[in-house]
Amino acid sequence: MICPYCKETILDGAIKCRHCGSMLSPGPFGAQTGTVTSEEIRAFVVNNPEYYLRNFAKYSVTGTDTFTPTWNWSAFGFTFIWMLYRKMYVQSAVTFVIFCLPGVNIFLHIVVGAFANYLYYKHAKEKILETRPRLAPQELYPALSQIGGVHGWAITVGIVVGVILVLTFSLFFAAISTFMLGMLH
Repeated sequence: MICPYCKETILDGAIKCRHCGSMLSPGPFGAQTGTVTSEEIRAFVVNNPEYYLRNFAKYSVTGTDTFTPTWNWSAFGFTFIWMLYRKMYVQSAVTFVIFCLPGVNIFLHIVVGAFANYLYYKHAKEKILETRPRLAPQELYPALSQIGGVHGWAITVGIVVGVILVLTFSLFFAAISTFMLGMLH
């Protein structure tokens, strides 16, 4: 028998490929079928897959998905921009709305820094499991790279938003300073 994912020869009736780790058919008693292979993750992530594979491996050590804190400096520093960059649109919108609430900004950055890799793991796994049954094996990896991957334009958006924020705060504080100095005279 040939594995439909990696094209290696495997034993007839195998449940899981010994080369790539792909689940081939459900085993007895509902064997784990919600798994994704490292090659699927590599195809989905596109940029910096080794970093994410190393962190994603920490979430499924026991065979079930379990949160373990990891740290992502990019997500900590750029929060919703990082999520846009990684095509996590809903999470980006939610963090943007929370980011606008006074007093939660630094707390949000810390929480996202600690949870970002896990959120991205869940996002990637969901998209891979959703895409896999709809495509032939030879079409899967190119499709995952297209569905996953990154948006280069998110970096430009981040720079533009940053410049606008700096200018807005500068003008705001200049207006307050001018008003306060006018009150003193």
